[in-house]
Amino acid sequence: MTTSTNENDLIDTPEEAGGAFADALTVLRIAMMPIIVYLIWKGWQPVAEGGINIGLTVLASVLFFVAALTDIFDDFLGGNERSIYRRFGYLDDIADNILVIGTLAALLFVIHRADMLTWTFALPALIFIGREIFVGLFKGYELSRYIWPDTKLSNAKAGLAMLATCLLLASPWLQNWIDQMRAGTDNVAEVFATTSPWVWIAGTVILWIAAILSIITAVILFRTELDDTLLEDVSLEDGE
Repeated sequence: MTTSTNENDLIDTPEEAGGAFADALTVLRIAMMPIIVYLIWKGWQPVAEGGINIGLTVLASVLFFVAALTDIFDDFLGGNERSIYRRFGYLDDIADNILVIGTLAALLFVIHRADMLTWTFALPALIFIGREIFVGLFKGYELSRYIWPDTKLSNAKAGLAMLATCLLLASPWLQNWIDQMRAGTDNVAEVFATTSPWVWIAGTVILWIAAILSIITAVILFRTELDDTLLEDVSLEDGE
């Protein structure tokens, strides 16, 4: 019995191996999102049902941090999404969006369930989620023509969104750890009598910046597409 091997499936060079590993990290990032969402759902319970489970929130935070790191390593190992050594490079941005959108949506749900949702978090989160879904659908259609290039603003937006989500997700246990460090052994009563959600506030501020950048980059994206469309129309008219 003989077997045939597709030559396109062979990995012959270190660059191809790096691209394959980068694609695996991208797929792993997508696969980790539902696990993180489940941990948020179980870990952020209303006070009447036990409140926040620090162990589960730590685990969710660590998994999100590891998933965010894979975004750095897949670019380092296999190049960006346009690298010729990556078969599924187009999933890179999609994986980032799925990870952040899924985590923010889960946080919105559990905080609303606990009746503690405020507009200062809900508004930037919804702006970012809505923008990414709308632009993602548009880019998904346009990917049949070409891949949208990354810009400094879009990279900054993505990085800040990752950082903000990481801080928001880690805020229960990270704030507790910071308060313990501040308290030491001398001013425990003073610190824990005036605790403030500094980590959550920092995450919310960064999320606002990411949301504003998401609007700016969306406007630039659609203006660029509109200009390209107008140029194509003019070229066709000149050709006629």
